[in-house]
Amino acid sequence: MLFGVFGAAIAVTLTATGAALAQDAPATAEAGDLTVSQATMMGWNSSHTGLGGEVSFTVRNLGEADRVVSVNSPAGPPGEVSVQVARNGQAIRLEPGDASVAAAVDGQPGLSRVTAQLTGLAHGRPSSVPTTVTVTFERAGQVTVSATPVSPAPPPAQ
Repeated sequence: MLFGVFGAAIAVTLTATGAALAQDAPATAEAGDLTVSQATMMGWNSSHTGLGGEVSFTVRNLGEADRVVSVNSPAGPPGEVSVQVARNGQAIRLEPGDASVAAAVDGQPGLSRVTAQLTGLAHGRPSSVPTTVTVTFERAGQVTVSATPVSPAPPPAQ
């Protein structure tokens, strides 16, 4: 993982809008001082947890701290979001439940990696084609980007 894992649980709503919409979503998008990019999706099939996966993306912030309010994707239903923050290449520990993305410090943009866990996938497995991820921030508002699969979708459970 790029940064250490620091959990921050918030509500995640994942909607069924169809993977075809990913073709219309850009790879990078801006909302206020925030730029969302490098969105990926990964799936797995575990005997302990069943079918699951995650969507992840990077947030570059040129302004004040902001907070992730929700993450939406057609890939699966509600799960948990964790935010990993790096400042000058060093991981910053967040308080439990903190879903804030890093603010700019001394003219340097704040960088955060946000991960939304997917559980009980609606279609039995995550898509093996790009899908959309819509992120809503408390201050900057909403932004939608295309998420690229970084692993093949797992086979259906038997």
